[in-house]
Amino acid sequence: MGNITVDIRYKEVVNWHPRAACSFNLPGYTDLWRINIGANISFIPRLVNLLEPEEVKRAGRYYQEKDRQRFVITRAALRIILSGYTNQAPAGIRFGTGPNKKPFLTNPDAGISYNTSHSDQWALIAVSKNVVGVDTEKIDPSFAYADILPDHFSEAEISFIEQQQPHYRFCMLWTRKEAITKLTGQGLDERLKNIPSLNGRNLVAGNIINSFNDITLTSFELDNSNLATVAYETGNDAELRFWDMDFTSI
Repeated sequence: MGNITVDIRYKEVVNWHPRAACSFNLPGYTDLWRINIGANISFIPRLVNLLEPEEVKRAGRYYQEKDRQRFVITRAALRIILSGYTNQAPAGIRFGTGPNKKPFLTNPDAGISYNTSHSDQWALIAVSKNVVGVDTEKIDPSFAYADILPDHFSEAEISFIEQQQPHYRFCMLWTRKEAITKLTGQGLDERLKNIPSLNGRNLVAGNIINSFNDITLTSFELDNSNLATVAYETGNDAELRFWDMDFTSI
């Protein structure tokens, strides 16, 4: 593999639009969907009916009720969202997993990729015609991040984190590294330190990223306490759209 460019940016203003306004027409776009778990617990009795029996069993294996609720709501939301792009019934969506458990659709001619993440009370789903990765993290002022820095961040990244708002900056850079690994399906490994995460155009060896194609990263806030980054191939479906998921019409 030769060198590729990783273009990294931060989007300060994000306008979230209602689900009813979405045309589910993907070419040229990458769509981001946020789901407020706590605000949708009352819909769980209906949402369970959209899941496969094995998914219902999986939900039942969660020890904590909040984890079970998150799984049911996120999985049902994923089925509903993907049904809009594929013209399949939500219950007819079929999932598979690739290397490092990277998810994909097994429905014939689905023609889309997706990725999911969650933190705090939020789930986040990215949908694109091309490969995509997404990660979100809660900003935790009590988190002892310092021990993680030497093994996973470059000197320039460590300096950036420690200049100001260290917990905010740590979360932002961490979501960027994770989003890239989720896009490529390589998983978190010893190369994480060499994956760029600072704003700007970064030239990096393709074998570090595990990609032949240039990549764009865009970071943004889910709310005041949660940061997210989406990774997608540069030039493909490059315009981002942001949607709020709701279940009122389900």
